[in-house]
This record gives sequence, C-alpha cells and structure tokens, in this order.
Amino acid sequence: MTQVPYTLRVLAGETETRYGERLYHSGAVHIVEKSAKRLSCKVADGEMYDVVFTDDGESRCSCPIYEEAGACRHVVAAMIKCQDEGAMGDMVRRKAEAAGPKLMAAMDRALPEEGTIHMEVRLTLEPVRDQITPRIRICLLIGEERLYVVKSIPQMIDAIDTQTPVEYGKGFVFHPEWMRFGTVQERILKILRALCLAQKEAGALLRGAEQRDLALPEPFAEEILRELMNTPFRLKVGEKTVAVKPVRARKIPLQFRVSSDLHGLTVVAMFPKEFRPLLPSCSFALVGENVVAVEEQQRGVLRVLYQEQLGGQCSFDYPVREAARVMGELVPFLKLTGLVEISDELRRQLIQLPLVARVYLDRSANGRDVVARAQFRYGDRTIDPFDETPLPENLPRGEKLLLRDAAAERKVLDALGAAGFIVSKGHVYLTGQEAIFNFVSEGLQHLQELAEVYLSNDFKRMTPRKPKFAGKMRLNGSALELKFTQDDEPAQEILAIMEALARRRRYFRLKDGSFLDLSAMDEWLPLADSIFEAAQAEGAESVAMGDDTIRLQAYRACYLQSLLESLGLPIEVDEKTQATVRLLTDPGKVQDVKLPDGLSLRPYQERGFQWLLALDRLHMGGVLADDMGLGKTVQVIALLMATRQEGQVSLVVAPTTLTYNWLSELGRFAPDLSVMVLGGSAAQRASQIRHVKEAHDVDVLITSYPLIRQDIEQLTTIEFRFAILDEAQHIKNAGSKGAQAVRQLQAQTRFALTGTPLENGVGELWSIFNFVLPGYLLSYSAFLRRYQDGTDAEDLRRRISPFLMRRLKKEVLTELPDKIESVFTAQMSPEQAKVYEATMMRLRQRVDSIVKEKGFERGRTEVLAAITQLREICCHPSLVLDDYTGTSGKLDMLLDMLPEAIAKGRRVLLFSAFTSMLKILRRELDDAGYETMYLDGDTPAQRRVEMAEQFNAGQGQIFLISLKAGGTGLNLTGADMVIHYDPWWNPAAEDQATDRAYRIGQTRKVEVIRLVTHASIEEQVVALGQRKKALFDQLIKPGESMVGGLSPQEIMSLFQ
Repeated sequence: MTQVPYTLRVLAGETETRYGERLYHSGAVHIVEKSAKRLSCKVADGEMYDVVFTDDGESRCSCPIYEEAGACRHVVAAMIKCQDEGAMGDMVRRKAEAAGPKLMAAMDRALPEEGTIHMEVRLTLEPVRDQITPRIRICLLIGEERLYVVKSIPQMIDAIDTQTPVEYGKGFVFHPEWMRFGTVQERILKILRALCLAQKEAGALLRGAEQRDLALPEPFAEEILRELMNTPFRLKVGEKTVAVKPVRARKIPLQFRVSSDLHGLTVVAMFPKEFRPLLPSCSFALVGENVVAVEEQQRGVLRVLYQEQLGGQCSFDYPVREAARVMGELVPFLKLTGLVEISDELRRQLIQLPLVARVYLDRSANGRDVVARAQFRYGDRTIDPFDETPLPENLPRGEKLLLRDAAAERKVLDALGAAGFIVSKGHVYLTGQEAIFNFVSEGLQHLQELAEVYLSNDFKRMTPRKPKFAGKMRLNGSALELKFTQDDEPAQEILAIMEALARRRRYFRLKDGSFLDLSAMDEWLPLADSIFEAAQAEGAESVAMGDDTIRLQAYRACYLQSLLESLGLPIEVDEKTQATVRLLTDPGKVQDVKLPDGLSLRPYQERGFQWLLALDRLHMGGVLADDMGLGKTVQVIALLMATRQEGQVSLVVAPTTLTYNWLSELGRFAPDLSVMVLGGSAAQRASQIRHVKEAHDVDVLITSYPLIRQDIEQLTTIEFRFAILDEAQHIKNAGSKGAQAVRQLQAQTRFALTGTPLENGVGELWSIFNFVLPGYLLSYSAFLRRYQDGTDAEDLRRRISPFLMRRLKKEVLTELPDKIESVFTAQMSPEQAKVYEATMMRLRQRVDSIVKEKGFERGRTEVLAAITQLREICCHPSLVLDDYTGTSGKLDMLLDMLPEAIAKGRRVLLFSAFTSMLKILRRELDDAGYETMYLDGDTPAQRRVEMAEQFNAGQGQIFLISLKAGGTGLNLTGADMVIHYDPWWNPAAEDQATDRAYRIGQTRKVEVIRLVTHASIEEQVVALGQRKKALFDQLIKPGESMVGGLSPQEIMSLFQ
C-alpha cells in the first residue's frame, strides 16, 4: 500500500489518517473520473462523499471536516487509491507545492513543543564487582496513550535515521517520518545515536536484552543524567523501581574533626550513609531515592571519602612534618566543602607567626641560566623549602606546633614552578631562552607580589631592554648597504635581530646573555621581513657584513626606499641612492648616451629607451610591459644600437612566428647591426652558434622558444650582452622547459617584453621576474604564500614598479583614433539548439561522473575537453558532428553583417580559436565572393610577415587568423574592423589580437565586435573572462585584492 505523504498526514491528523487507511482497505473508494486534468472519487463513509483532485495541485472533499482542516479521511483514502492505481501522476507533487504554506501552518498547530508522542526514560543501577560505582543501563518506553518498551534502542535510532516505521505491539506503530518527541527527549536520542555509532565503529555486538537495556559508558551516562535534570524518569535499584523527580543540584552534608597527638594530626570525616556515587567522577550520586548533581567542590573529597569510608565515616592520619600543609591548605579547603571542627587540645598546641618569604635570583656559572634560592621566615625561624633533610616524625614533648602559612608558601613555590624552575639536589634552576625571557619580563613581577625578591647585579643585566635602532642606507658599487646603530652605538648581531623580528619573536638574546625586547617594534617588521627574505634568497653569509651592517643586491634599493618612506623609520638614504631610485622611477636622460643617429622615437618611447639604459647601467633587468602596439621592439632596438660594442652579441628569444619580424624590424631601424636568425637542423644551428662564439661578428642573435629548449646547452657557453625575451608570457609557467632553459642563459643584463605580464595568476609574474632579476621576488612558494590571495597587492606593486614600465595607448597616443567595442548576440538555429541541449545533458552527466570518480584535478583534461566540445557547437555543430547538415546561428549573423561592412570599405581581421572553424569560414567567404587571406599555425614565419605587408598594402578584404598563431607580433594596421568569432576567457589574448590593428600607424577608427551565442556556455565564458581582467590592472595600480585563475568551482559552473 502506498504510504500517505508526510504533509497530508500532518494536515489531516493521525486519527483521520488511520480512518482513511481503513476506508481504503475496506474498499470504500471508487474512481469515477480520470483525465489529465482531473480525478474524481466517491468515498462511502456512512454516506457518499465526493473527492476531487485537479492538475493545479488542489483537492476538495464534500465533507464538513475538510472545510475546517483542509484535509480529511476521505482525501487520505482517495489519494491512496489513486496512487496505488497510478492515476495521480504529477498531481501529488503539485498538491504538495500548492499546499506548502497551509501545511506549514497546520504543522505548527499539530506539532506542539512537547512533541506528538511520549518517551519515558528508565535507568537501572547494576552493581559491578571491584568497582565502587554501578553500571548504568538505559531503557526507553514510547507511545501515545500507552507506553511500549523499545526492545532495541539501536534499531530505533536506525529507524529514525532512515525514516522507517517500526511496530511496537498491535496498538502502536512508530512513524519517525512525522512523529515527534519533545525537546529534552530529542537531545537524549542524540546522545544515544552517538553511543550507537561509537559501538558500531568499535565492532561491539549487542544481543537481546543488551539492546533494550543499553549500558552507558561514563561520559554518555553523565550527559544523559545532565539531560534528566529537566525531566522526571524512573530508576531501578535492585528489585525496586521508583519514579524520580528531575535531577537537582545539591550540596552533600559533610563534617570534619581535626585533632592531634604526639605522632601528628588526625582528620575524621562523616557524610550521609545513604550517599552512593553513580559515576567515578562523583558528579552525580544517589542519596536515598533521589539522584542529585553534586557540587563541583565536593566531588574530589566525596570520591576519596566513599572509597575509604566505613559506615559513613573515615579517618586520615598525618605525621608532624605534614602538619603545616594540613592546617594551612587542607583545613581551609575542607571548610569550603563542609563543616570543620578543630579540637581544643590542638588549638592550644598551635603557634602562629607572620610569614616573610624571600627569593634570591642570580645567573648561573655558565652565564646562560638562572639560579634561585627561597627562604620562608617565621620570627627567628628560617625554613628552606628545597632542603631535602628529613623532618622529625614526632613532635617533641612540650614543643609548640608552628602553624605555617602553607597557602602563601604554596603560591611562592607555584610561581617558581609556573615559570619553569626545576629542583635538582637542593638547587633550583631555570633554563631555556624562552622560559628565562618570560620570567624576567613577566613572571618576575608576579613573584615580587608574593615575596621579597633580591637580584644580583649579573641577573639585573638580563632584564630585557627595548632597543632604539637607527641607520643609513647607501649604494656601494653593485651592493646596497644598510648600517645600523642601537642606542647610538654600533648595533650588535643586526642580521640575527632582523631575522628574529621577521619570525615575530618577542625577544632576542645577545651573545652576552642579555635580552632585547622586540615586542614593541611593529613599525620595523616590514623592513625586517624584506631583509630576512633577501637573506634567504642571497644567502646569509653574503648578506652579513659584521655585527652592524647588512649588504644586499643593489636592485632592492627602490623597494626599500619606498618602504622606508611609508614606514617613517629613522634610516637615512644617501644622495647617490636617492638619485638612482629617481632614475628608475622617473628616467630622464642618461648622461653620455644619446639617441642613435637616424632613429626617431616618440617621447614616451624615448623615455622607455632611457629607462632601459638606466637599468643596464645599474646591472639590473626589467620588464617593458607597454600596451600592445606601442613599439616595444623599437625601444629595444634603440638600446641595442646605443650600447653596441665590438665583439659583444645580444640574444633575442621570440615566438617562432615573430623571429623574422624581428629580423625585418632590425633591418629597418638598425641596418648597421649584424643579425643572425638561428634555424635549420640541429647540426646547422650548432654551427651557427659556434660561429657567433668564435667570429665575434654578430651583434644580435635571434632564436625561438622551441629552439632555445633544444640549444640551451650550447647557448650557455656564450655570455650575451643582453638576453631579451619577446612575448615573455611564453615563460609564465615557471616549471616549463622553456622557463627553465632561459634562466640558464648567461647575460650581463636581462629584459622581458610583454603586453600581458599577467594573465591568470601572480605566479606568471614571478616566472618572468625570476628571469630578469633572479631571486628578487622571493622563492616561488614564498611568493605565492604572500601574494596569491591578493591581500598584499599594494606591496607587490611597490616591489615591481621600478622594474616594470607600462604605458597605455590612451595615455600616450592621444592621436590614436577611437576604438569602438560591441558584443553581438546570436540565437542558435533550431537544429543547432537541439544538438547543443542534447550534448549539454550528456556531458553534464559525464563530467559529474568523472569528477566523482577521479576528482577534479585528475579529471581536468576530460572536463576541459567537454567545455571545448560545447564551444565548438556554439561556433558550428559540424565541428563535432560530421553528418550535421543544419546551419549555425552565429555563422548566419556573420554572413549577414559582412556585406554592409565590406560595402563601406571596411577591412576585417576575423579571429577564431579553432582552426577547423577558420577553414569553414574561409570556404563560406570564398563561396560568397570575398577576397580572403588565411593564417594559422602551419603558416611559415617568413610567409606571415609577407602576408601582413600585403594586407597592409591593400590586398584582401578579410584576413582570417588563428587566435593562438596570429594573436601576437603582427602589425595589421590595414584593418579597421576586428571580429572575434568565438569568445575566450582570457581577455588579454583577445586584446592582443585586437591590437594587431589598433596600434601605432592606425589612422582610422577601429570597430571591435565579439560574437557570442545566446543561452550558451559562451555567455559564461565571457563573464569569467571579465573577472580575470581585473588581475592585470591591480598589479599596475594600488588595489585591495587580486583574483587568481579559474577555480574548479568556476569551471564546473559552466555546466550548470
């Protein structure tokens, strides 16, 4: 039989629900009308009632109960009938949705706070041999009018977790899916669930009565008893079961009598005979027929008393040597737990004098540790607490018993112990720098509040002092020197002190044993961090120059001066260093070097040329990151011409597609330079490299990223004047073979050229800087830890800004025409939409399965392949389906917009990431009669340069270009319209492609159009790309945060 839905059961009530089930079983329900929109039933219940279900999720019954409650026995019976015969379809779901607010309101009325069914707890105390506390077992009884014993508590817990009904006798079925217990009972069940889980994990097998009367280990028993402080329960002791009121906190009546004789002291304790602890902790106890929660102060005492008692009384004897502690500590403590009586004879024997505690502190013979002595004086009597000489067992006749202030003595000894002092053969020592610093800076003051403390002169010299640092920073050749003073004297161990600050140590201990308190030097922490990081990168031995001086690489001057200015530290920077920093941050004319004859540069280009010269003069590398199309190449050519020296060769590493572009540009701007392009077989290239090394007649050697990986072993035998990486984002992966290869090059100065030094994450920037300034940006792992989350974006900008020059077109090319950007959204054709939806459903399931089985990282390749397949369908389904004969909405849109553009004389660059799509586009455009040119990864480098020159000269109307192969390096100012056929989530790559047309030399307005397929993965790709666009901007300008590359969550969202 179909179960009645939970919400309907609650709405109707348990009584009506049971009646409805009986009506159904009795055959009282008949379906009289069945259609897609309506179900009608007749229910015989004394008279005939009409029940109707409609497709809008509503139900109705002609009985008066329905009018009042919104549900009734007849609706229940009819629903069971319709569901069992499969007639309900989606109506049940629509009914549940439509009745939502009504059901919730009904549920609030139907489920009172105390629950819908009752649960009684019964505890059994079971004696255990050789154990003072009993075993506690718990039994549960549940039901409505009548209570039934839960025969298996684990089974009941499982039923609740799985929402499975359980039958208890003929009169009661427990329905956990809707029956509810009271708040206290729910908490008790939660405790029992944890116990059952622990037993299951431990492999415990419970049989028969053990499942009914569940044994409670101490921690679970204590939690259950704590809950029973809020509800009555039943307790079985032996054969007797009694009803017990809720547990109450109570103080147990205790009495103590203290007396003395020649042998020492005796303490007699008395407590109620009916007292019986329920737990070893004595937190709960049975007193008569009541369970009480014992006050915390009494628990330890009662535990001992109960173990030692005989008929509710016990006696404890103490020798004379313990008298002070008994009277000074034990008796005051016992007064907190009960009533204490001291015998008259003992009172007459006591003598009480004030305590004078003294502690003497000195440095040990080795100068590193602290030694202590303590004295407790009572009148003319002096006691050494660490004297190991045994005290007399008995008190001599007639001698008074000195009542020592044991509590005060204990505080002094505890203070020494808390500080870390240890006792050995009657001597007291404190060892370890951390413990000694804590004691002299904090613990000593606390000890002085408890005792008279005497300090030796040697010890006083250990008192921490707060240092006052100052210094000077200057450039000395290729090194940057920082010389420090401390309290107007030459500093000691300054590098080690800076390391201690960087490690956030609270102190530093000098070689003479004295301490420097570093806790109030927060303003020095950023400088200490930088010095420590530099020492790790450059090696502590090369950084330290005596006790007071630190020597760093000169390229750290700009960052450190900027840091010092922001911190306001008392460190003077000499004029030479300031002038050098100014030269890098605001380069003017480098003395004795002028612009090469015959070379004309724009003002911003000449400034870049001077900046490169300044870096070279300082033996520092840099990153020229001007916007694409601003002439980075010509600025470098000016540098090569200005610094040309006989017999010196410079190396240019470029993408394969740009090697001949460099050859062309050098021939155009620097015809006097001798240039060679590495090429041919491995043997031919080896011969070329030998010639360069031996003949000394080549000024510039050009190679590609693929070739340098193969030729690096031979290229490292040459020391180049400059090593220059063009499109340096090719080494953005620090672990790639290309990045590893270029880092091996030997060069006096290294430069990197890139319009996009950062595309996906800050790790790419580290890789480029590790080429131009090795070690400057810390180790890779340390760099990511510090900067990857973006919280230190401003500090990173400060670090890189002297060595990274970037200008934007809008800032320096005011004469450049406008660039108009727009997005055209294409609707899929009907056939295309069907293919897309079917593929999305299939791939979504496949990707979910891959991620569950392998995890995202191991399945990344397959996930990205699925994304690519969806992007290809957006371009044209025939990229995925060979037999596809339909159209593409995006292709139709392109073919619609081109005639007008061409008619207006526009010349178009058409980019796509898919060469297979480019081939379709070429075929369609050729068939339409357009003059096209085509470039992809198979186009030879030299042919690319020729094609670019031909297009700029007016040949061709539409230039189809692969985004990866032709997105960089080419000058295509002959175009004034750029169309990106398919979007990419790296806007920098698209911008690079756009700037083939929008660059120096462009005289016409450039229109940039991005085609995006509506309601597809492409729209999400564009959104993700916009998030990543912020990454680069935050590096160049101050910012609060820095985003990283696409996360697994972002990639998986593309399938939603």
